Amino acid sequence: MKRLVLLLSFIVGFTGSTALAADCVSKAEMTEIASHFTQFRDLARKDFCFDGSQTSNLIATIMFMRKTAFEADMPKSSDELFSGRFSQSWYNYFIGRIDDLDVQSSCPKGVGAYVYGFGNTMYICPMMLTDAFSALDRASVFMHEARHIDGYPHTTCSRGARKGLQGACDVRISDGGSYAVTVETYAQLAKYATDLHPALKAYSLASAVTYADEAFETPARVDRQDELLLMSNTKGFFSLDVTKSNRVETLGDTPALGHIVSRAQHLILFPEDKNLPAEYLFTKNEGKISQAAGEAAIEYNSQTPAQRAELVDLHIGAQWMAKVYADKVKFTCDPRAATVNELPMNGAKAVGILYVNGYDRTSRLNYLMADDGNVYEFGCTESFRPFLRASSMKLDKNFKRIHKVGNIVVGLTYDGHLFQIDGTKTIAIQTAIDGQIYEIAPRQSYGFFNSAN
Repeated sequence: MKRLVLLLSFIVGFTGSTALAADCVSKAEMTEIASHFTQFRDLARKDFCFDGSQTSNLIATIMFMRKTAFEADMPKSSDELFSGRFSQSWYNYFIGRIDDLDVQSSCPKGVGAYVYGFGNTMYICPMMLTDAFSALDRASVFMHEARHIDGYPHTTCSRGARKGLQGACDVRISDGGSYAVTVETYAQLAKYATDLHPALKAYSLASAVTYADEAFETPARVDRQDELLLMSNTKGFFSLDVTKSNRVETLGDTPALGHIVSRAQHLILFPEDKNLPAEYLFTKNEGKISQAAGEAAIEYNSQTPAQRAELVDLHIGAQWMAKVYADKVKFTCDPRAATVNELPMNGAKAVGILYVNGYDRTSRLNYLMADDGNVYEFGCTESFRPFLRASSMKLDKNFKRIHKVGNIVVGLTYDGHLFQIDGTKTIAIQTAIDGQIYEIAPRQSYGFFNSAN
């Protein structure tokens, strides 16, 4: 019997909790829910209050699907992010295909839920029903699994971020399979939800684009523009269009100064103040969400400030991760195992990752700068072996950060200035905030989400 699953955890692994607007569900709502899902019949005809249990999180997800409101007019996108084919009542779509919710005691690593190629039962893994996942994320998973009932299986990825992972891809988004549903539910929440918190809408936007980029053999078409995000030492966020006019656009404010780590289309802030936790970062004053920003952030936040200060940098790829410390690098190279390998810097002192070729989730090679100006190569081979070695790359400055935007490589110096890097040559980039730039990170803007309805 073949299971049709949604892979989560290491590949994308959205974690965290989101409270609904109300703490309790009315008896009328519970009676309606129990009329379809008979496993809740003992809860019918009385109020139900959320308590963090598995049952509570199931009901919270059902209520999110029943009650999230959207704009009356939801035009489709000019790209492939949103066709509108699943834009009507999510709850009615779901209950038209799923009659029973069966909570499992255990599941393989990375599996959040699954269905079989027959019947109308959805099997839900324990990881999905803890406070580590939100009702918003579970709703997208539930819609994804319901689509399998219509006869849409997955395929093993032959390319891209999920290469070699069984059941982690669909062929193309236009086929309308389960990963198309995932993209569309997140895109609909980001663009058209009327009462959703702005930070959750921003989170949903990044989630939609991540799945569009990574879950299809033929990458989905997404209208986007590459930009560079600037954080000033006065806690301002700015967007720099380095591919055209070097125009600086004011965005919002950062909750704290710190280092920005990319996690697919999401950004994570690791504050300079080590008393503060790592958290998802939104750049237009959308606020915060309570979701933990993945396994590395959860581990970081469990540590003391002194332990947090030991982490120099972090790379999160699609199937591997590297934690950089001053004297070593710790690798998780196998997405199917929890094995961690450690390689020493052998006397050199690491100061940060250089994305000379851009932040690429599929790449198995990145670069690392040491405090003496030397550059090192690090990464994981396709056979899951870590490597750390001296590079022949030479730079004429010690850069705090390097990112590639389009075809332009940009470096940030410790005194807050930007330079375009062309081989071993550097050319100053003039901006309105020269000398005030604290951090840079890759940023993309999207036509669908920026356009007026």
